[in-house]
Parts: sequence; C-alpha cells; structure tokens
Amino acid sequence: MYKISTPRKILRFFLCVILMLFAVIPIYTALIVSLTPYGNMLEPQLFPHYFEIRNYLDAFLLIIRRILNSFIYAASATLLTTVISVPAAYVLARYRFRWRVPIMFLLLLTQMMAGIVVLPTIYRMFNSMHILNNPFSLVLVYTAMNLALVITIMEGYFATLPRELNEAAEIDGCSYLKLLTRVILPVSGPGIAVGAIFVFVNTYNEFVVPLFLLSDSRLYPLTLTVYSLLTDTTIRWHVMAAASIIGIIPPVIIFTVFQKYILQGIVAGAVKG
Repeated sequence: MYKISTPRKILRFFLCVILMLFAVIPIYTALIVSLTPYGNMLEPQLFPHYFEIRNYLDAFLLIIRRILNSFIYAASATLLTTVISVPAAYVLARYRFRWRVPIMFLLLLTQMMAGIVVLPTIYRMFNSMHILNNPFSLVLVYTAMNLALVITIMEGYFATLPRELNEAAEIDGCSYLKLLTRVILPVSGPGIAVGAIFVFVNTYNEFVVPLFLLSDSRLYPLTLTVYSLLTDTTIRWHVMAAASIIGIIPPVIIFTVFQKYILQGIVAGAVKG
C-alpha cells in the first residue's frame, strides 16, 4: 500500500489550513463588521469589541422578502433545470448516436463563455418581447445558464450506472419513460442532488442577471438588495455585513442536509465504469 511521507503530510496540512483561512477570514471579517455600530466602523478589531444586535434586526427587516425572492427564483430554476437535464444527460450517457460527441463538445464550449457576454442580447430580445422585469423570464435565463453544467455532471453519473438495469427493464417491457422514472431515477439520487445543489447555489448567488433584467425593487433578490446599500453618499457597512451573514444561512443549511448525497454523487461521477 502506498504511504504518504511525513513531509508530504505536513505540506498537505499547511495547504489545507491556508485554504481554510482563505474561505473563513472573509466571513469572520463580515461577522465583526456586522456586530459593530456604524460610528465605530473604522476601529481596527481582531476580535469583536461590540455586539450591536440591532444591525441584524435592521438587516432582517430589510432582506426578509428578498431572501424569499431569491429562494423562489433558485428553487424554480433548480426544478426546471433538473426536469430538462435528467433525460438529456441520460440519453447522452446511455446511447451512442451520430451527434453525441459534437453535442458534448458544445456543452463544454458554453461553459467557457461568460454569461455576461450574452446578457445585452438577452436584454434586447426580452425588451422587444415585453417580458423584462418578469420573474418567469429571470428563471428561464437562470435555467439556460445552468443546463450545460448540470447535463455534464449528470451524464458522468449516469455513465457509472450498470447497464444491466437497462437490460432488465427492457426484458420487462419498460418504455423509455418508465425506465427513466421507475428504474434510473430511484438509484440516481446522489447525482441529481449534486446538479440541483449547484444550480440552487449559482442562482441564489447570482447578481449580474437580475441587475440586467429587473428594475422593480419588489422583485429584487438578496444580492441586489445588499448592493442597494451602496449609495453615492453613504455605505451602510454594518447592515450590509449583517445581511450577508443572514443571507448565507439557507445555502449552508442545504449543503449540510444534502452533504452525504453531494459527496456520493461527486465520487460516483468521477469514475466511469
């Protein structure tokens, strides 16, 4: 059995610590700012000197509706993306046809292009169709932007499933729809969970798309509401930090609840059998 040498273990440990600090320090800094009164914002603090809970109350009253908006947009886009990507990914993983390789290449190519490149075109198109400032059009764009990623993830997972499942279902006379819904989906929970979580988090954290497509503040997601705290004259750093801390709670809860499925899906999708 291959053993890792002590220097490599030490190097790996320090790299893990650096990565952990890289992820934790911004959150810790935001936590300190969120507990600081506005008048004391410029004081240097390694540890919290104040515990201004009112900052969280002000932030909660400001963003509670916007968190709901973000959750609705993210959940809708996740559901729609999953419904479309599951059958598409299964066909790409299980069937060999003429255009399979070009389709996979195009899916990969779309991931190399920044979404902001096509947003001006989408804006003009939606404006001509009079569907700007519409939650449904926003969900459609979210879905389109995440489809290629989710199809790629699920295609890798479906490729690991044993082909004996297909053969047994075909012997029993299952149609494609019955095969997918009654045989494949019940054993594909981890792979679907990985794709769904990626869509939810990407959509929940999206900033540029709603900035282009929404003008009604009542429809704003959390990201635009936090951004609105930046004005020409003042920046409400304490409320902004408190709102950010509150806003990360839903994704953290979702990751915690579905952590087992996410790990299973990533590990299974990494190896094609």
